[in-house]
This record gives sequence, structure tokens and C-alpha cells, in this order.
Amino acid sequence: MTSATQQTTTRQSRERSRQRIVDAATELVRERSYAQLSVGEVMERAELGRTIFYRHFDDLGDLLVRAAREAIEQLYEAQQALAATRAEHGPEAVRVAMELAVDVYRRHGPLLRAVSEAAASDELVAAGRAPILARFDELVATALRRVEAQSGRRFADPDETARALNLLAESYLLDAFGREPRIDPETAVQTLTEIWVGLVSD
Repeated sequence: MTSATQQTTTRQSRERSRQRIVDAATELVRERSYAQLSVGEVMERAELGRTIFYRHFDDLGDLLVRAAREAIEQLYEAQQALAATRAEHGPEAVRVAMELAVDVYRRHGPLLRAVSEAAASDELVAAGRAPILARFDELVATALRRVEAQSGRRFADPDETARALNLLAESYLLDAFGREPRIDPETAVQTLTEIWVGLVSD
């Protein structure tokens, strides 16, 4: 076996073990809270030795943040679609963006809940999450300023309104889909659409 082939085989083996760890953690957060998780339990579910964990991740918080990265990027895409909607696009454009966001929570709610729980007790996770939240808030704040410019409507503080909207949506969707789905996704879509349309319409 050539050196290049050995390197490829080793890399593929590392990628497989990393994915097994991510999959195991993703399964476990559907069953229990972040506080109830342990590295040993994750590795037992992954059927790998405990020491392998630290070849890939610093700790459980690091694992969850990395595992949730794809879901967070999908949420940002939904947020971009929402921020791009204008009053003349009508409620249907808002609904489409909300459907995207709700679908991410429907598929990844427990993982996103675990990241939120980790941020509440882990300073490193909280510090890593802060710029992500700020990016979401800035996107909505920009959309609200556009509403002000186009409609003459005034918000007391677009930045704080954006932050409040995002906190409301996140808390609501984590409550709805952070464990077993509490409501039908269509109901969540309609609820958030009504809130957003009511806020930005003339």
C-alpha cells in the first residue's frame, strides 16, 4: 500500500468515526437533555473507544456545535429569505420563508435545543454562539430598517426589535420541536407568519 493510499484510508477512517460520534450524539439528544449527556455514553452509543472522542472534539459542547453547523446554516438561509421579503410580496412570501425555518426545527429540533442548553452552562459554547445570533439579529434589523424606509413606519429600536423577534421565534420553535413535536408544523408556520406579517405590514 502506497503512502498516499494509507493517508486516504486513515482520513476516511477518521471521517467515519467522527460521523459515528455525531450520529450517536444526535440520537441521544432526542432522548435526554444536554445536562444528562456524557462522553462515555456518546461513545458507547457510537461503539467506539472513549479516547477516540478527543481526537475529534474538545468536549460535548464542541461536538454539539459542530454537529448543528449544517442546521444553523439552513436556518440562516431561511432568515435571509425572510429578510428579503417586502410588503408587496404578500404573506405568501413570508410563509415560504417560515416553512424553511420550521422544517429545520422539525428535523433538527433536539440538536438545536441541546446547543441552546449547552450555551446556558458552557461559556465557550455561549461565546461561539454569540456571533451566530448577532448575524441573525443584524439580518432582521436590516429588514426592519428597510420597512421603515419604504413605509414610514417607525420601530423604537430596530436592533432590539430584531433581537426580540429572533428570541421569540427560537424559544417558540424549541418548545414546539425541541423534543417530540408538540404541534403540527403547519400550525407553527401559520403562527410565525401571522406575527411577522402583522409587524411589517402597513
